[in-house]
Amino acid sequence: MQLTERFLYNHRNKENAELNVWCAFPAVYNFGMSALGYLAVFQLIDSMDFINAERIFTDTENTQINVKDVNVITFSLSFELEYLGILNILNKYNIPFLSKDRGEEYPVIYGGGPVLSANPEPFADIFDFIMIGDAEPHINEVFEILKNNKNKPKIQKLELLSNIEGIYIPRFKTKNYKVKKVSSELKSCITTPILTPNSFFADTYILEIERGCPQKCGFCLTSYINNPVRFCEYEKIIEKIDYGLQYTNKIALLGALICSHPRIDDICKHIIKKIDEGKNIELSVSSLRADYVSDKTLEMLNKCGQRSATIAIEAGSERLRRVINKNLTEANIIEAAQKMAESGLSSLKIYGIIGLPTETYEDIDEFINLCTKIKRNNKGFNITPAFSTFVPKAQTPFQYAQREETKSLEKKNEYIKKQFAKAGIKARTGSAKWDYIQTLLSRCGREITPYLTDVYKNGGTIGAFKNTYKEYIKNKLLPDINEIIIKGYSPESELPWDFIEYPKTKEFIKKEYQRLLGI
Repeated sequence: MQLTERFLYNHRNKENAELNVWCAFPAVYNFGMSALGYLAVFQLIDSMDFINAERIFTDTENTQINVKDVNVITFSLSFELEYLGILNILNKYNIPFLSKDRGEEYPVIYGGGPVLSANPEPFADIFDFIMIGDAEPHINEVFEILKNNKNKPKIQKLELLSNIEGIYIPRFKTKNYKVKKVSSELKSCITTPILTPNSFFADTYILEIERGCPQKCGFCLTSYINNPVRFCEYEKIIEKIDYGLQYTNKIALLGALICSHPRIDDICKHIIKKIDEGKNIELSVSSLRADYVSDKTLEMLNKCGQRSATIAIEAGSERLRRVINKNLTEANIIEAAQKMAESGLSSLKIYGIIGLPTETYEDIDEFINLCTKIKRNNKGFNITPAFSTFVPKAQTPFQYAQREETKSLEKKNEYIKKQFAKAGIKARTGSAKWDYIQTLLSRCGREITPYLTDVYKNGGTIGAFKNTYKEYIKNKLLPDINEIIIKGYSPESELPWDFIEYPKTKEFIKKEYQRLLGI
């Protein structure tokens, strides 16, 4: 495949650099080139004068740097199941999966990203070291150490790296081991450094305008691992928008809750002004919140030719939304949908989660009734409900919660599709089986690592997870982890990820869990 790329920063080939680094993404090129966090870290590494950096993907056919000459490989893990892509890349270049099996002849393997910042333990033995939290504050220091100690044994490099805040060395972990999660100030905002028509979001310039979320929903990983919520400075956002528009007319604003930015209306006004001056802009935004949708936001979306929007309400009843700390009223949601329809938007995607703690079929029925009301009140306005099933995430109040049995969740999915069809609405439901696997990867510890590597060797399918598990149980190589996945943890339990120190302490999260569920 012929690739066309435009670098929006001063990219230089540095064949004689002191360090050769592969920045690996555990999926195909098209996805990786739309992953802003991955690309931002690549830009940071590539901008260091002493590093020759190359991007590697699962579908990379030929590399510029020979694997024998690579000093460091970085991986960013945004979704639990991407670990299969990590093993795919290591296997492709004949690199042992586990750190303990890699001698001095192999590169140092470095991991980061939200999955590893929340609970690195199922994957910890793969990596030589892991960054817990944001990469920006200490990434230069990390690579300075790796450069200055290039010819020293790995163990010495790791000992030096262990002194950096946020760096976790899995092989050094002891009972009282602690590592602090690192946060950047986010005064500027990270943006797409490389444009290509071959990415999933073709030639799109993405700007992260805020990080974290002030809402603190009980299930939401972003709300807790990105504490405290931070907003990029307005002037920097405007500067970046204007810069990006020199190269493309496709802009995307990224953030867990972009409408909460204190100057979101001013950002919208700036984009509207550009359009009024004759600039053709195609704009997309991440999910909106029903009680934060301003008239300026809708005006901007319409002027940019956007015809659809997304809101996440998660639960259909106000009772269940209170349980999960999603404090939206039905009136908020109906009013937001009406404003969107009246503004000229033609469709609305509504995200929901099935199997939330304390959920009943009455809560599901209220979701169906709510969407039916919106459809009835806004003729010609298309409604698409989309559901996943509840996955308890480490570092959130619901890290302790039970997960409903897969068969029960599949029954609910079928009920949802059937009842929505009666109302003339097509609902989309996710795979309860894959969400079960995601729960396994989210809340277990290192005991499952050998199992995970064997799952990869057996094909990485749902069937491989199931059949490999049966073999492990039969040969007593694994405890009954179904107990952990379904029943969860007691708030008094010692959790695999407790050694990570977050701004919100375990005691706070425990009390929040008990408050939300009325325990």
